[in-house]
Amino acid sequence: MTEQQKKEKCKEGKDFFDKKQYDKAVSIFKELSDQGHDESQFMMGICSAGGYGTEKSDAKAAQWFQKAADQGYARAQNELGVFYQLGAGVEKSPEKAVKYYSMAAEQGNLPATEHLAFCYQHGIGTKEDLVKAVELYRKAAEAGYPSCQDQLGLCYHKGQGVKEDFAAAADWYYKAAKQGNKWAQYHLGLCFYHGEGVEKDFEKAVDVLKASASQGLDEAQYYLGVCVLNGQGTEPNLDVAVGLLQMAAQQGHGEAQNVLNELKKRGII
Repeated sequence: MTEQQKKEKCKEGKDFFDKKQYDKAVSIFKELSDQGHDESQFMMGICSAGGYGTEKSDAKAAQWFQKAADQGYARAQNELGVFYQLGAGVEKSPEKAVKYYSMAAEQGNLPATEHLAFCYQHGIGTKEDLVKAVELYRKAAEAGYPSCQDQLGLCYHKGQGVKEDFAAAADWYYKAAKQGNKWAQYHLGLCFYHGEGVEKDFEKAVDVLKASASQGLDEAQYYLGVCVLNGQGTEPNLDVAVGLLQMAAQQGHGEAQNVLNELKKRGII
């Protein structure tokens, strides 16, 4: 079978996978994997990790990812890095995680670039280097990767690895928020709420907090609940505010629970 034929056969397997016909997908992936096809080996790792059409096993998943990673397959290198960072199916090794993240990042894999930046930011498997972390976040952010745009915004907001710049932070939050990133929407909402990097605007804060809260982020539900409770940027509505605060509290948000307790104490609810 030629490499082109293997590629086409693998695509057939992925089509079965997408249709949740996992047994058929695994049959194809396994055949191609035994012939050394890297993407199929990666897909066998995905199937083993999730128990799709085969026994669920982190150890087997790691073995498949290793086979593909050894052939230079970037997505497998990234996944193998995650497994080493978590100790899933392999002995935990932050240093090996960094090694494989680096290999994938060098090939332009954006999830690996984010993981590697996080490791440098927090000193996981390597010496803490905030400047290097910012460099990596920026690389992925400029490529349009929303979670890294949000993280780069946070670095500017906190002055970590780069000079504090609220306006730059808000700009990066905005880029990620436009792509639907719930954390960036929340962070941008706080910028509008507090007037950091942008002009204070409760109505705009409410708009972006709504987008984040609708995706289930407890922090956004809390802040939006406070806005609705106090009539900041929107008409006050006790029932809606309480509903938002309850959703946040159910996820373990302590401040939301404190507000609810205070409202009960005052006999408001």
